[in-house]
Amino acid sequence: MKQQTRVEAAWRRFEEWLSKHAPLSHSLLRESATPEQIEHTEQAIGVVIPPELRALYLIHDGVQGADLDEFGEQPFAPENENDPWHRKANAVDFMPNGQAWLPLDHVITAHGGPLAALSGQEAVPYVPVTASAKYTMLEGTYIDPATGSLGTWADAQEPQLLRAYLVDWLEDGAAALTEGRPNRIFGMRPYISPTGDGLTWFDPDPMYEQDGWRPVTH
Repeated sequence: MKQQTRVEAAWRRFEEWLSKHAPLSHSLLRESATPEQIEHTEQAIGVVIPPELRALYLIHDGVQGADLDEFGEQPFAPENENDPWHRKANAVDFMPNGQAWLPLDHVITAHGGPLAALSGQEAVPYVPVTASAKYTMLEGTYIDPATGSLGTWADAQEPQLLRAYLVDWLEDGAAALTEGRPNRIFGMRPYISPTGDGLTWFDPDPMYEQDGWRPVTH
C-alpha cells in the first residue's frame, strides 16, 4: 500500500475517533485546502510538499486556533472550565504529539520564522506540520521531503530528525487512541479535557488527572 493511501486511512481512523470522543477538537478542523493554496504555500516556502502531507491538506487545511488569538482575547480570570476560550485552547493541540496541525498560512509563518531561526539555514528544506498553540509556536514538528522523515524543532534547539515517517506517526496515534495507551513515537498519552470534549497528549503524569484531565482508556 502506498504511503499516501496509508496516511489517508490512518487519518480517517483518527478523525472518526475525534468525532465520537472529542467533538470540540473535531469541530476545530478547517475545510479542505485547494490545490492552488498548496501550490501557493510551496512557492512561498520554496519547498515541495510531499504527496502524503499534500493528501492530508486536501482533507483539511489544519485547524482553527493554531494561533490562539483566533479564539479572541483570552479572559483574564475565567469563572470555570466551561469558559469558551479555555475550552477551545484545551482542545486545539490534539495531534499525536500534543500540538496543533498547522493551516497552510501558518506553515508559511512557521517556516520563515521559528524554524528558519532555529535551523540557521538561509533556505530551510523542511515543511512545518504542527506547532504548539499553547506555547506560541516555540516547538513543533516538520517533515523532510528529501527523506520523508519527521523531525522536531524547539526554542533554543537545532531541528532533530526522528526515525519515523508521517504515516508511522498517524497510524500509531490512531492505534493509541483506540487501545488507550501512550503513543510509541513520542511516548505521550492521550487525555480528554476537563470539560470532556477536547483531546490532547501529555507525558504520562498523575498531575494532569488532578487537574481534571482524564486519560484515554481502552
